[in-house]
Amino acid sequence: MNEIQKSYLLETAKWQKFLGILMAVCTALLAACGIAFIAFGNFLNDPDLEGLGNFGGTVVGVLYLLLALLYVFFTRYLLRSAKYLKAWCASDAEEDLTEGLKNNKSYFKFSGILAIVGIGLVVLLLICVAIAAVAAA
Repeated sequence: MNEIQKSYLLETAKWQKFLGILMAVCTALLAACGIAFIAFGNFLNDPDLEGLGNFGGTVVGVLYLLLALLYVFFTRYLLRSAKYLKAWCASDAEEDLTEGLKNNKSYFKFSGILAIVGIGLVVLLLICVAIAAVAAA
């Protein structure tokens, strides 16, 4: 690999580290909000949320914690990729390049799988809404 390609990987690693740190902070905030919803959310009873009853805050809190758990994987893949790519730029050790690219691949694979799941859920929601609209008519 030539020096220009190496500089691109090093710059990519720096941005991965920045985004990984940002995601770690967001993950911590998301988890803190989830815990707060579980602890205090039931005091915010809204009469419009009759279906959830006294469990509204708990349900939202658990959802926040599950989302934070997903973010942990994204953060881990980004930070590990950045670490190994930076190490490779300093040492030229092939194992570091392999690990860095493996974690980079895992980040994008995980992102793609979640995108497919999200699209599937949106399609399912649209079908349910269409069925409900036809049933109501």
